[in-house]
Amino acid sequence: MEKYTVQSTSKYSAKLDKPVVIEETATTRKVLIVDLNDRKIQSSETVGITIVHQRKKGKEEWEDVQSIPLSSLKGGEGVKLCLDSSTTRKLYEELMKLYSLVEKEGVQYGTNEFTISRADEIIQVSQDRKLIIERLLAENFGEEVWKELISSDPDLATRLSLARVQAGRSKSLEIFKQNLEGNNDDEAFWQKFFSENDWIFGYGLNYHFIDLITEQPNYGGTNYTGTGGQRGDFLGNTNAETKFTVLVEIKTPIAHLLSYKNDKHKEIRNGVWLLSGELLGAVSQIQVNSKTWNRKSQDKENAKILETQNIFTVEPKGILVIGNTSEFQNHESKLCCFEVFRRNLHNPEVLTFDELYERAKFIVKNQDQQIDELPF
Repeated sequence: MEKYTVQSTSKYSAKLDKPVVIEETATTRKVLIVDLNDRKIQSSETVGITIVHQRKKGKEEWEDVQSIPLSSLKGGEGVKLCLDSSTTRKLYEELMKLYSLVEKEGVQYGTNEFTISRADEIIQVSQDRKLIIERLLAENFGEEVWKELISSDPDLATRLSLARVQAGRSKSLEIFKQNLEGNNDDEAFWQKFFSENDWIFGYGLNYHFIDLITEQPNYGGTNYTGTGGQRGDFLGNTNAETKFTVLVEIKTPIAHLLSYKNDKHKEIRNGVWLLSGELLGAVSQIQVNSKTWNRKSQDKENAKILETQNIFTVEPKGILVIGNTSEFQNHESKLCCFEVFRRNLHNPEVLTFDELYERAKFIVKNQDQQIDELPF
């Protein structure tokens, strides 16, 4: 976020209160002295700049390098100011923001502060309107403000909504990364994290988008929300006109994928490695749960609840999230044993935490690009 403080100099003109830096080293910098006017707003001739080369005088003071009047140049003499590609790009970006500022806000009397987002170039509000909005929100007029925004500028409302969702997903991605790198072995944490971020399961997999029906479902009780026998982590459903249930089981990123003996992976014979009891047990668990749920979902109580939402169960798909491929340390035969095992599993689909993190990172990156490409 960048803040510009604008001081009016007349009815139609204003200036920024401080120079805009477009290039800086330890001892020199190039800045823009900016003048704004909205007299010629129809022709977009609203921004005037002076590029000034400065050098550092003291620890924090900058002074303009002495210049010469161009009128004093003789024949054959000239003055050249070179801008490299990075500085030229910065100049271009600043000019786009300044033109947008005048176009959307015009020149206002007095001193006004504007905040501009680097990512989407949305001018948020000047300081006086910011106070008005804060007061409206304090009086619980938030819904009315949002409805008015949708009515008056639906494109901006859409972009703000997407940006807000994206900001939340970016924050969740950072939490995912920190806990993955920290080898968080709290299964309850991961279950809660994925229940709050079920969007992670919705991209790049060989099934449709997943919605969460319930956490800690009971596959063998009176109904899927009641008490009873076999329990799982999540009962989800694919997202389409007709939906199908999906079972999700969450373990931890430090759960072993291969069996150990004397702190080393257990090799049965040359190039063949024994899979861990944690992995095989989790696979068996979700397979049994899937079989049980396939039967119990047809009970009158469960079927009645789900079919009202157009959700059905037909040999439910299972998803198991367990372990981290870093355990293999790029050892080819270990990787091969694990990959061959899961590729030949009919059910469940086995995903490691690091793979799921990469999928989540792709979603966030792809969504950033989509927001940038929106035509408004």
